Amino acid sequence: MNNYKGDVIEESLKDKEVLKEFDIISTRVEKVTDEHQTPWLSQWTLDTIKVAENEAESLAEKLSKALDPEHGWYIDYRNEKYHYVIFKDKVFKLDRSKKSNYDEMIKYGLSIGTPDYQLPNFADLPIDVLEDFLKEANLNTYANKNAKKASPFRSGSSDYHFEKGDLIFHDTYFGSTKFVGEEIVYKNGKSAWGMNYYGFTLNNEINEGLYDAILRPALMSGSGDNIPVRGPKEFMNGEWKYTFKVDGDLANFTGLEEIFKDGEVACRLYCHGGFIE
Repeated sequence: MNNYKGDVIEESLKDKEVLKEFDIISTRVEKVTDEHQTPWLSQWTLDTIKVAENEAESLAEKLSKALDPEHGWYIDYRNEKYHYVIFKDKVFKLDRSKKSNYDEMIKYGLSIGTPDYQLPNFADLPIDVLEDFLKEANLNTYANKNAKKASPFRSGSSDYHFEKGDLIFHDTYFGSTKFVGEEIVYKNGKSAWGMNYYGFTLNNEINEGLYDAILRPALMSGSGDNIPVRGPKEFMNGEWKYTFKVDGDLANFTGLEEIFKDGEVACRLYCHGGFIE
């Protein structure tokens, strides 16, 4: 059965009893910023839900009735083929391969006051497809000490390359204890998503050995609740501690990665990225 997956902001619901009918995979609380354009809230609670294919239509109708009528809230969930976008008393079932379906939904969302940047958009590379691909690519490139390097794209660069279907992942970087790099995902030969990063050690006694001691194990452990661009929120290995804080989603994000030894920061990395158009 082709299940659906999505997020529900609990504060968007006037009747939260409807949540009892859903399979909630995880719950997280996020601080609200000015960019969210929801000044009446200081934080919100996001439930990641799984919806069975045979219940997607009926549960969408129930969510539509349960939504708070103010502020242009919506809820969405999707599978590989269809995307439900649910407003108060209005449900759109979108064919993910048809841009025209999204145009109609966006027009309606704007008409009821939903901010343009918050509305889901048609994408040649949907976020959930990108997310699954990046998880696999990350485990088969730099994070994996057994992964073979690719031929360098540029003079002096170190490169990793991974392909699956019509998607290609390429990571190229320069340096060792002070390093800069870029990851690009191509779809059908065209750049679609990317991330830039810069990292450096803060102690002259720290060498590349720390990457095998903590960085690679942390990255190989998966991203956990984070978006799959680096590692989990926290990872421990003996005297080493890894943390990664990220703001945003795969469409547009910034991140800070830090490695600690005996409680002191030994290495720091800044990154940012998103879709390329």
